[in-house]
Amino acid sequence: MGKRKSREVKHAAASPDPGRRRLVLAGGGALAAAGAAFAGYRAGWFGQSRERTTGAAAPMAAGAGRGLAPATLPADAQNALRAANEMTEYYARDLDNASVLIHAVRGFGRNFARADGSKAVDHLCAKYAAEKEVGGKRYVYFTREAEVHENSFLKTFLEAGVSSDQPVLAGGNRYTLRDVGESAKALFRCDPENLRRYEADLAQEHLPWGLIAFSILAPPGQASWANAYGERIELPRVIDRGLADYEGACALGQAELERGEAEPKAFRDAIKKYSCFGLHSVYGFLSCLRHGYRGDGLPERARRMLDLTIYRMKGDAEAIDREYAAEGGGGPPHVVEAFRVRAQVKMLGHCLEAINYARLHQLFALTPAQERRIQAGEQLLYQHLARLRAMDWEPLRQTLGPKFVSDIVIALGHTARAMKLLTPDNPDTLA
Repeated sequence: MGKRKSREVKHAAASPDPGRRRLVLAGGGALAAAGAAFAGYRAGWFGQSRERTTGAAAPMAAGAGRGLAPATLPADAQNALRAANEMTEYYARDLDNASVLIHAVRGFGRNFARADGSKAVDHLCAKYAAEKEVGGKRYVYFTREAEVHENSFLKTFLEAGVSSDQPVLAGGNRYTLRDVGESAKALFRCDPENLRRYEADLAQEHLPWGLIAFSILAPPGQASWANAYGERIELPRVIDRGLADYEGACALGQAELERGEAEPKAFRDAIKKYSCFGLHSVYGFLSCLRHGYRGDGLPERARRMLDLTIYRMKGDAEAIDREYAAEGGGGPPHVVEAFRVRAQVKMLGHCLEAINYARLHQLFALTPAQERRIQAGEQLLYQHLARLRAMDWEPLRQTLGPKFVSDIVIALGHTARAMKLLTPDNPDTLA
């Protein structure tokens, strides 16, 4: 793991952000990145206040070096959403890469426009698709380099209500989003008896996005199909075994979380192997439940999973603070603090997105105790968003590279959507 993290940090500092390859936000990976900041560190540089053009209405060319001026806001719901919106909108248009644009669609809906006025959805569908031939038949898909997590573009477009007739260009040929969906089903490979048969990190890095897309595209009555390789996909079996894998990681800390104790190291180590602390997995299984899948005890298992997620808003927040306090002494304080706050927003925003998705679709009746824990977690999120908005991120971008800010936008896109799901501004329903 240490070698992998070092490679990711080196790539983030040196490359022009070709994709959202993960920069680990807790523990050693974050501290390695903080150490990298020493190379460009100058006394007084971090946190320095400078006048600059502000607001999403005045986007600039990527790398122009001005950034969004810090703003001090009260830590309440209205200003937290304002902070998430302002940073997502500004830096998505500023950086204009695949990662930030797809997360702007996540946070603002299918009509989000780039700096030049063109729709992000049209741009992504015209630039990042490719073709693959299997068994003499041609399929269309979004490249792994752009998506990072397989089917992440597809499921985002589906949830945002992008038309199935949306044009998708690949290899000089014209397809539709409908074609991408059919191709995704055909190209999907998963052995429920061995989730790591085709990809070692399938359960942690790719399956959650596929489950969201397939639960939308294939209702329970159409949950079985032959893929392009002649293999039978039984989606209920995939859901069951994928959830069992995730439940195994959760079991390492569930008792302690329910007792209000510190999360054990075994749980922290296991949950960090999943993208975004395993919270995409939570959302993926909730999507399956919402779209009619109920076999293998899924409703009760999902209820327990959601309850644990609510506990984690406190438990994970405390664990992140402990880890940075214990290991952050070697880096510039402002750099370490930047990584800590970004990690908190990432975790809390993803938790709230899954929780509010369950609330929106009335998947469970929450207890008063659960509601109180959610409210406490929301207030933590508001505080971290206010802190994030008050920071000057441009010096960090200059030192750590554009990917550092891209990862902020990724966290903020999910966070903005989380806070809008239960409001008239739900980005999935905006025309």
